[in-house]
Amino acid sequence: MGGTVIETESEKLIRKGKAEQIIEMGQEFGLDDADILRRLQEKIGLSLETAAAYLEWYGKQLV
Repeated sequence: MGGTVIETESEKLIRKGKAEQIIEMGQEFGLDDADILRRLQEKIGLSLETAAAYLEWYGKQLV
């Protein structure tokens, strides 16, 4: 059964929230960017490119 996987807007928001949490916690615990990228890929299944984009965006925000 082939088909297209459709991601709803709420699923996108949940994924972004999880990514933001992983990045924030990783930085608080002193992980380097490579470890944070790996966790983003393993925990929420992001591609390296998407994980890097999230890290660039959320990693620079002031908390």
